[in-house]
Amino acid sequence: MNTLIISSSLSKNSKSFVLCKAVQKKLLAYKVNVTLIDARNISINKYHHKDTDDKKWLSKQIKKNDNIIIGMGVHNFSINDNLKIILDNCFSEANGKFFGIICAAGGEKSYLSTIHLTQICMNQWKMIQLPQIIYATHKDFNDDKIVSNQLIEIIKKFTDEFLCIGKKLLN
Repeated sequence: MNTLIISSSLSKNSKSFVLCKAVQKKLLAYKVNVTLIDARNISINKYHHKDTDDKKWLSKQIKKNDNIIIGMGVHNFSINDNLKIILDNCFSEANGKFFGIICAAGGEKSYLSTIHLTQICMNQWKMIQLPQIIYATHKDFNDDKIVSNQLIEIIKKFTDEFLCIGKKLLN
């Protein structure tokens, strides 16, 4: 099973990136082939008609991987603009893929913000979503460390379910 993890946040203190790294570590322990992409290190042009080498590379990564985990921060109760640019420019080959969502938010009341991403992926590319979502807030972290035992358990459950269902969908 080949899994692509995309951390879409451009924040230098991205909590969603910390969560993506935690999931990557768990999947690697299960001997899953994992590619983690940090959007802070790539350049995707916001205009559809202008290609960049990074845009082409990310599009190929999406095509060649079996499934995708998308890490996002919450902005105005929705996905961030950089994730929207990545979706619009690079996801044309994501049709029917299995996906999961990792979300870091500033507060407790943004938990429905992932629904927008679900709608986009399911309606545009007929992707299949893992029902379990990782949702964390500032209280779950101390600097760049996860300190919530509940969040650690959610990460484990998410990873276990993603692996189990992902393997079944590939058979």
